[in-house]
Amino acid sequence: MSSFDVAFQFLMDNEDAARAYAEVPDAPPGAHAISGINSAKWPFEYKIIANIPQGNPDRATLVEAFYRQYFWENTPNGGSWYAQLTSDEVAKRVFDAAVNAGSVAAVKCLQRACNSFPIQVPLIEDGGWGPLTVAKANILDPDSLVTAFQQARVAHSKAIVAANPADAVYLAAWTVRAER
Repeated sequence: MSSFDVAFQFLMDNEDAARAYAEVPDAPPGAHAISGINSAKWPFEYKIIANIPQGNPDRATLVEAFYRQYFWENTPNGGSWYAQLTSDEVAKRVFDAAVNAGSVAAVKCLQRACNSFPIQVPLIEDGGWGPLTVAKANILDPDSLVTAFQQARVAHSKAIVAANPADAVYLAAWTVRAER
């Protein structure tokens, strides 16, 4: 089983490498973020964290709890599909992609990556976690799957830019993040 702590540290290296838990400007204009938690997307959760003074260890605890609750354990039965992945290397990248691009996009990238290998029954690339997605990910070589996932994530970013050329300003950063 993969570890939330490993995935969370990888995510934080991307969202707040200094672990400052500081308020920073974010998109859309007028929004702010703390360790990647956007005030426009998560107003209630953001406000709770923002009300804790920077430097107070409770702020870090709340950031970690946010990502555990809304991403790691966010399944219909309250469990974690991520934890069922046997490779921390795979799990941390899919978790990071879910935070950065949304859970559906992250799982679609994982499903595409799995389907890039010769397997008897391809996965339906629907972006939904399920036992088949987890089973396929767990039988593949983790290093090869990581490479295929990184490629699928970069392709996803390029597709976003192709559909929305104004997002081209983000492509370089998205690509660097995807290739980590």
